[in-house]
Amino acid sequence: MIRLVALSAAERRRVAHLRPAPGQETFVRDGAYAAAETDPLLDLYAIEEDGAVVGMFKLDRGYADAPRHDFARAGDLGLRGVLVDPAHEGRGIGRALLTALPDLVRASYPGFRRLVLTVNLRNTRARAGYLKAGWRDDGGIYHGGDRGQQHILFLPLDV
Repeated sequence: MIRLVALSAAERRRVAHLRPAPGQETFVRDGAYAAAETDPLLDLYAIEEDGAVVGMFKLDRGYADAPRHDFARAGDLGLRGVLVDPAHEGRGIGRALLTALPDLVRASYPGFRRLVLTVNLRNTRARAGYLKAGWRDDGGIYHGGDRGQQHILFLPLDV
């Protein structure tokens, strides 16, 4: 059982120890980078299991307003920086996150109608996980990523 915990500015250091698994550094930055971000529209969350931080993610309330995300629409909430500690991978934590996330967003972000993310074309494992969790891919490709081309995935929240 996991808990998704919103982190205040003072609590952000709780994720600083998280690192991507070998080979994933190309796709996601570490917890120290996330902890240091100061964008007021970017909410940082810890994924906890038995009180220990085993992962993190960010919800970006300004995602649709960022000029580089010209594919996003009003009412889109960006999911960014999903990271599960390598020592805890393969135990269903990512799947549990994706299952719990829509309810969290509906409860805490009522003005948003879709979750949107980009996933690197080379990160086939992550893309498959999102699709299995019900995310949709309409074939759009984001060319503005600093780490290469990315699939644009979305999850409607109107269910």
